[in-house]
Amino acid sequence: MKISQKLYVRVALSIALVAVVVSLASSTLSYYSGLNEKKETNYLLVKQLAQTLEKTAAISAYLADRELSQEIVNGLLSNDLVKGVSLIGEANMVIAQGKINNQAERISINLMHPFIADSQVGTLNLYPDDKYIQQQAQKASKKEIILMSLHSIVIAFFVSLVVHRRLTQPIQNLTDSFAAIDPSVPETMRMLTLKQGNRDEIGKLVTGINSLMHELHLTISNERELREKTQELESKFRLIFEQASAGICLLDEQNLITTFNPAFARYFTAAGMSNMATLNFPQLLNNVEKLQELLNELRSEDTLDQITLDIECTVGQTTKWMHCLFAKLAEQRNSQRDDQGCLIEVILHDVTERAEREFQTRFEADHDPLTHLLNRRAGEKKLHKALFDSMKSKHHLVLMMIDLDKFKPVNDTFGHEAGDKVLIEIARRIKNRFCLSTDICIRWGGDEFVVARQIAHFDQTLSAQQAEGMLQDILVPIHISEYERCEIGASIGIVIGPSDGKVLHELMVNADNTMYQVKEKGRGQVAFYDKKTFSAT
Repeated sequence: MKISQKLYVRVALSIALVAVVVSLASSTLSYYSGLNEKKETNYLLVKQLAQTLEKTAAISAYLADRELSQEIVNGLLSNDLVKGVSLIGEANMVIAQGKINNQAERISINLMHPFIADSQVGTLNLYPDDKYIQQQAQKASKKEIILMSLHSIVIAFFVSLVVHRRLTQPIQNLTDSFAAIDPSVPETMRMLTLKQGNRDEIGKLVTGINSLMHELHLTISNERELREKTQELESKFRLIFEQASAGICLLDEQNLITTFNPAFARYFTAAGMSNMATLNFPQLLNNVEKLQELLNELRSEDTLDQITLDIECTVGQTTKWMHCLFAKLAEQRNSQRDDQGCLIEVILHDVTERAEREFQTRFEADHDPLTHLLNRRAGEKKLHKALFDSMKSKHHLVLMMIDLDKFKPVNDTFGHEAGDKVLIEIARRIKNRFCLSTDICIRWGGDEFVVARQIAHFDQTLSAQQAEGMLQDILVPIHISEYERCEIGASIGIVIGPSDGKVLHELMVNADNTMYQVKEKGRGQVAFYDKKTFSAT
């Protein structure tokens, strides 16, 4: 049978069990010790009974009075404790009655002479009824056992009541109060009450529990309020994150994309990047190596928290410009996580239209509107930088001053519109001959052009051949209308920086003088600057 799990039931059963065990043990011990004690007591009573009749028996033995002796024997046998009696006197008198065959149980009383001391006249033998004595002793012991057991049961019962009243019932009340508490519902966390007061250990326990529950109630209430606010903020930030027009993503230590919003995905879907998770972010943009170096620098520099720049990228067949903000996350600045590393947040906007407008504005500011070559102002800046870089790297700057021959008659004969067509065509031929990404091609003014290039090793013959090739390109007739065309030439003066001038003004003056020297000698030629004679080579 399954025992109830309630505390007061188990405590009561435990007390009862202990009472029964103690009662059985003490009853057993009491039974055996009481049994021997009762037996000894009965033997002592038999002996005392014999001693009370000792003098009478001594007289009957001395007188050999059988009749008196028989009365004494009958009187002794009338006691339930005696099963046999024998009286031996003078003149061979023997009076025996009952069961007298067990010598071991015999109690003998020597009958002394009534008048003469130390003279024995007979013997009185009593044989106790051991069976009866045993039964009486057992009966008395059993009664004591029953009384002791009842006493133990009564004590156990009242002890159980007291324990239940003072201990298990308050604990049960506490258990029932706890059962009614649901931590997820702070309203159920009421203070516990105890009718017995609060002076004992249970009262102190209730006081401590109430204090703990009060703090717990405050903590749960604050935590729930904080959680609600956090959920509200999370919902708002999630809405901002998902609905933001700017692309947002997070990069791990290896620059892999771990999180991104829909706007970020839309920027790159044309490239077939439907699943961008774990993609390497720099691979999405142009100039991968430079961007990786920048991200590594952002992580390694403690004083550098964010970097902003415009980056070019190719999405499908379209080139876009992205304005990117790279920032280390705030919590990562305070403590570096070994398992996650330094996270970088990327916020980017598509600024292609703005960049194109800026490029166009910059192009218009730096280029001649007619020929689309660099204008004089922008060209001078590039020439200054090129001369400085050449001097720093110990390279050479080959600069050609090109002036068109017989250009004024074209304007006078065919008009300025025809002159513009000639300038545009000459500029196109210069672009075809030189590389705009490495060479500097400038419309210096009017019909003058400047071309400069940096070279590591100067070869005058090669430079002369290139200039001669440019002259041949210019000499090709130019169609100014469906039925008209014109032919013009050019004079080219070449200087080598920094040997022919360590500042741009000096270099340009020497180039201009060399070019005019060519014109004076008949035009249509190429000349290198000579410090001594300005002679053509």
